[in-house]
Order: sequence, then structure tokens, then C-alpha cells
Amino acid sequence: MYTDNTLLELGEYRFRKLGGVPPRYLLDMHQRKTYFNAEIREYIESNLELIQARMEGREPILMPQILCVKVVYAKESDAKKQIKRISQRAQKNKKPVRCYECPTCGGWHLTSIPWEEWKLMH
Repeated sequence: MYTDNTLLELGEYRFRKLGGVPPRYLLDMHQRKTYFNAEIREYIESNLELIQARMEGREPILMPQILCVKVVYAKESDAKKQIKRISQRAQKNKKPVRCYECPTCGGWHLTSIPWEEWKLMH
């Protein structure tokens, strides 16, 4: 089930945590019944009072996190699919070998630094 900390994967507020999405956006989605998926519908219906309170200023809207300059993937599985796709391309520059969850934006990034090498650097 989605929570305030779930990253949106689609739409105008893609890669923003649900708790930081403007409440008007979620309420409009609910009113029009134009949900991206069943999970977002369930989140909105289960948190309707909280979303309305945020709309009215009675509850705080979570501050959006700073997005990174790197390409952000919402799910680890999406990042891994991209690594596989890139690994099949012919190119001279480095290719990503793994993905990691970013502590800044909460999304997933690709890196060409192997895990063992990264551990030595930190």
C-alpha cells in the first residue's frame, strides 16, 4: 500500500513523495476518478481527510526533496532493467554495473563503480 513516502512514478509530480504532492492535485484526481493505478486510488481514499486537511492548511504538506541531477528511477527494478539494456549497447565510455537508492531524492540511480570499489572509497 502506498504511504506519504511513496514516490509517484507518473504524472506531473513524478518522483515526488505522495505526502509532498499538492493536495489539490490528489483531490482533482479523486474527483475525476482518473487514478494512475489501484494503489494511488487506495492511498487517496484512505487518506482523504488528511489530504483535505493539507488543502485547508490544517496539516503540513511534506517538503519536496531535492531532486538529483542524475537520472532518477522510481523503482529498483526499473534501474536494473536500464542497466541490462545499456549493457547490450556498444559504447566506449563506462557502463553502469549496479544501481543504488539515493539518500537525497529517494529514487534509484545507476553507477559504473562496482560495490567492492565503492566500499573501499567509503
